[in-house]
Amino acid sequence: MSTAGEVLASILAKDIDCLLFMHNTKDEETARQIMTKGFQFEEQLTYSTDQINPNDTVEINYFFVERKEYGQYTVIIEIDKTLYKKYNHLVEGSDFHFEELLTITPPVLSDNDENIYTLSRQYIKGYLDNFTGRFIENSDFNPSYDPPVYMENYRRLIRRVES
Repeated sequence: MSTAGEVLASILAKDIDCLLFMHNTKDEETARQIMTKGFQFEEQLTYSTDQINPNDTVEINYFFVERKEYGQYTVIIEIDKTLYKKYNHLVEGSDFHFEELLTITPPVLSDNDENIYTLSRQYIKGYLDNFTGRFIENSDFNPSYDPPVYMENYRRLIRRVES
């Protein structure tokens, strides 16, 4: 196993109650900004991240091999499974997806006419320098973070459908 893979496996080993996503970036400043301002993504979280199993070291190492070209810094995003189920349940059977609820800012349109959402910085566990194995932890990390804006987003979407 690679040094970065070993470090990441040990960091993630106890996070079985969370959904885990990883995103690589080329420079540390971008990783720092994601950790302090939140993670912006287009349309769905899985379009710009990889969901991984924290207990599968083969999958973790595969991620490093496959995503190496995207940069040396891996941002780790974790969302509590109970929180995910709560909001996923609200949108079941609709044309909505849970990312539309879990945005801390109103969505904006990208140049591709896709919605850009912002995931709260509280879901950013930190980032890993894949070359040195150094992990920078986010002191605001809280995978169960559930601010009132999520239900406001849900009500906004429902009103839009009803009008």
